[in-house]
Amino acid sequence: MAFLARLGAPVRGFLEFLGDQAHLVLRTLRSGLALRAGQLAAVGGQTGLQIRFTGLDAGVLVAGTALLLGAVTLIQAFSQLSGLGAENYIGTLMVLIVLRELGPLLTAVLVIGRSSTAIAAELGAMQLNGEVDALAAHGVDPYQYLLLPRWLGVLVSVFALVVFFDAAALGGGFLVARLKYGITWAFFMASVRQALSNLDFAATLLKVFFFSGAITFHACHFGLRVQRSQTEIPQAVTRTVVSALVAVFILDGLIAALFYF
Repeated sequence: MAFLARLGAPVRGFLEFLGDQAHLVLRTLRSGLALRAGQLAAVGGQTGLQIRFTGLDAGVLVAGTALLLGAVTLIQAFSQLSGLGAENYIGTLMVLIVLRELGPLLTAVLVIGRSSTAIAAELGAMQLNGEVDALAAHGVDPYQYLLLPRWLGVLVSVFALVVFFDAAALGGGFLVARLKYGITWAFFMASVRQALSNLDFAATLLKVFFFSGAITFHACHFGLRVQRSQTEIPQAVTRTVVSALVAVFILDGLIAALFYF
C-alpha cells in the first residue's frame, strides 16, 4: 500500500496540475468574453506592455540566433553533401530543419528564458504583496487584468518572433549559399518556395498557439502559487522554465506526428 501511495502521489500531482491549467485557461477565456467596452483600454495597455517586453525587446536576440542558425545549418549541410549537388536541396534543408522545426521551437525556448520567467516572478511578487487579492477586493477581475493581457501579448509576440526568426534564418542561409556557391537570391527563394507547403503554415500556426498558451499559463500557475516568502519566487521561476520546456517539446512532437507522420 505504501508503494502504491508513493506511486500515486506524482500521478495525483500531475492530474491536479493539468486541472489547474484547464481552470486558468477556461477562466481567462470566460473573462475575455465578458470584457466590456470600458475595460478594453486597460487590457489593451497591459497587452501592449507584454508585447513590447516579449516581442520587441527580444528582436535583436532572436535575429542574431536565427542568422547564426541559418548560416550554420547551410555550412553543415554542404560539408556533408558536397559533391552531390547539395545546392539542389537548399530549399528542402531550410524548410525541414529551420522553418518547420527549429524556428518555432527555438523561439519558444527563448521566450521561456526571457518572458515566462519574468511573468512567474512578477505574479509571484504580486501574490506575496497581496496585490492580486487587492485587485479582486476592488472589483477588478485578475483573470482579465493579469492573465488575459499576458496570454494575448505572448501569443502576438511568439507569432511575430517566429516570422522574424524564419526570415533571419533564411537570410543567414542565403549569405552562406551566396558566398560559398554563388547561388542567387532568386534560385534560393525558388528552392525554398518549392519545398514549402500549406501544411507547414498550418503546423506553424498551431505550434504558435499552443506554445504561447503553455508558456503563459505555466508561468501564471507557478507565479500565483507563491504564498509565504520571497524564497518561493526563484523556485517558481525554476519550475516554470522546466515545466514549460517539457510542455513545449511534447507539444512539438505531437504536432509533428499529427501533420507529418
